Amino acid sequence: MTWEQLYMDYSDQVHHYFLLMVGNVELAEDLTHDTFIRVKKAMESYRGESSYYTWIIAIGRNVLYDHWRRKRKIKFFPLKDSPQLMEQETPEEIYQRGEKVQELYDCLKKMKVSYQEVIVLRKIQELSVEETAEILNWSESKVKSTTFRAMKAIKEVLESERGKNNEKKFSI
Repeated sequence: MTWEQLYMDYSDQVHHYFLLMVGNVELAEDLTHDTFIRVKKAMESYRGESSYYTWIIAIGRNVLYDHWRRKRKIKFFPLKDSPQLMEQETPEEIYQRGEKVQELYDCLKKMKVSYQEVIVLRKIQELSVEETAEILNWSESKVKSTTFRAMKAIKEVLESERGKNNEKKFSI
């Protein structure tokens, strides 16, 4: 497959991954660009042991970590008004979904990076355990256990936040 074809086939998915991880459209575009530059340089090293998408996301993850190292901070930014989230829905559906999505991203912000990554890859991007393990360079059992712990942590944070909101609403 040519680099141009890889770009056409996977750039939107890679951009979405970055958008979920950094919450900034311009930065996601820059990281996507940097990723595909690295993909072009690494084309000869592709061994076909994984899908192109898995290989590209693994490269993208390295680009993201390089960016964070340069900035000397590792954190998750909330998703804001992604154009991909706004498809033909009623305003009420958009509003309701938007509240739930924002609540999820606010919750993810409070979690450690490994939880964020596994949730984004497994639950949002819907990659398999095998693909996620390859991208994160983890064992499949670590992906499964970290996903379980991350989902439990999300539930606890959501319940805690909802409890705080209810206390605020009903306090005298």
